[in-house]
Amino acid sequence: MELFKMAKEAIAMRSKLSEMDKKLKAKIIEIEHKGIKIQVNAKNEFLSLNIPEDLLAEKKEKLEKHILTAFQEAGKKAQTVMAEEAKSLTGGLKIPGLN
Repeated sequence: MELFKMAKEAIAMRSKLSEMDKKLKAKIIEIEHKGIKIQVNAKNEFLSLNIPEDLLAEKKEKLEKHILTAFQEAGKKAQTVMAEEAKSLTGGLKIPGLN
């Protein structure tokens, strides 16, 4: 009987994880750094990059630094949103790979 209950709970958790996955994909995060705009979803999938024309005239190294910083900010924000969503799903329970 206990095995049946565990299987039922596992199926329910799988459904919740699938729902969370859909929510994370749909949640779009926009970051702007020094005019560079990046869109990323909360699954940390990068969706778009926009570099203004005036920045293209900058030195290559400076432009690369700005782009890298923008990507890092977007990635951190996506991870924060993902962690908040995982926390609400698990009720604060620490699950490896979700926290």
